[in-house]
Amino acid sequence: MTPRVRLGELLRARLRELFAPEGSAIDLAVFRVTLAFFLAWNESVFVADAAALLPADARVAPIGVGWLVPLLPVTPALVRGVRAVLWTACLSGGLGLFSRTSFAIASVAASYVMLAPQLTGAVFHDHHLLWLSVVLAASPCGDALSIDAWLARRRGRPLPSRGRAHGAAIRLAWLVFGCVFFFPGLHKLLTSGLAWVTSDNLRNQMWWKWAQRPDAQPSFRIDRYPWLVRFGAGATIAFELSFPFLLFFHRRTRALGVIVALSFHAATEYFMGIRFTVLWVTYGVFVPWEALWRRVRPHRVGSAPPTTPVEIIRSLRPLALLGTPLLAGIVTAGALAIVDGYPFACFPTFAWIVPDHMPELEVALDRDDGTRVVVDRALWRDEGAPRDWAIEWSVIGCYDGLDPRRLESFFRARVAQRPPLAEAIRGADWVELSHVEVSVDPDRRGEVLTREPLLRLAFDDDALVPTH
Repeated sequence: MTPRVRLGELLRARLRELFAPEGSAIDLAVFRVTLAFFLAWNESVFVADAAALLPADARVAPIGVGWLVPLLPVTPALVRGVRAVLWTACLSGGLGLFSRTSFAIASVAASYVMLAPQLTGAVFHDHHLLWLSVVLAASPCGDALSIDAWLARRRGRPLPSRGRAHGAAIRLAWLVFGCVFFFPGLHKLLTSGLAWVTSDNLRNQMWWKWAQRPDAQPSFRIDRYPWLVRFGAGATIAFELSFPFLLFFHRRTRALGVIVALSFHAATEYFMGIRFTVLWVTYGVFVPWEALWRRVRPHRVGSAPPTTPVEIIRSLRPLALLGTPLLAGIVTAGALAIVDGYPFACFPTFAWIVPDHMPELEVALDRDDGTRVVVDRALWRDEGAPRDWAIEWSVIGCYDGLDPRRLESFFRARVAQRPPLAEAIRGADWVELSHVEVSVDPDRRGEVLTREPLLRLAFDDDALVPTH
């Protein structure tokens, strides 16, 4: 055997152990149960039918589905029907009944239901739940802790408790999480360089969040300690770039990576009010459940019989067929920083250096006698709701430019959905919608710095009539 052949075999063996090691059916089963629950109960699924109420001319298709949205009916009734299918598939998948088929159905149903909230003009990043559902659909996720496994034992043909397909599915899930963190860290450096760390950017990022949610302002004002904020900025980039390598290098670095990730989530929630619940609730995929179980009941976990190379290849084939394009889509969206995409998107990068002021929609009522009243923002926006802020910035043109028709449609929909807003504007002679820039400095919060009128609507017999 030549050194080149020996090196090639060693490399293939190393890659096999890195990405398709022998894994535990129990570890994959716990992940199956966890994901089934949170795929069914995530926020996008619950608000999907309300999002489907948005008029068609106010919708914005994310990158990747612009060709599909005009052809796809998105109505509250249809969304509720498909959501029922999703919940049924998640229930059967969690119980482990027709496990692969259940997750295949759940993946298709979730891709439709979770699309509706993405059409509001801002993409909400819970895509990883959909991606991980596809991973489970391609894996032997029902080989343990399932009705499928129980039925197989009753028939005298027990399912394997270990195998390379189980390990490959877990490792593919790790790659998904690695991409979620790595690309935002990469684009921080590519977009802003070291200024992302050395400037007041992270302080301003926190101020933006506090302005959106005043209750998110912590009791410890870290913004008063610039050196500490900059240390946190540097630690954030270092963590995001290193996370995938920590996962795969060694079990101890993996444990360190998960601990740092949880600490990162806790810090961002405390200092910025950003809850990464939709991410960390699925971190059970990093826990070696079988190894922990062996310590408690060593005789309860069996070992799989030896398998031939042909059987190994056959077990890995579904993961290769579905996992390769899945990972290619995730990596492409991440590398290109496609944040507003679906079903593939880069998670929010926060890569741009933000100023100490932010945009808002202002609704003002004018009367012919010259009086002017600015409407309370709480009448059309849920204070602190990230979705409402993102949609508002979209309709005033912060992302893709201003579309007056879409702004008008958005405002009319809000008037119809929120009676207090309709009552507040009743009797006005004019309603003016403006893009204002307001200070986010906690000591000057809400101070209007600039105002740009966008749309003026006249009242005619209690009907809003656009004027140009």
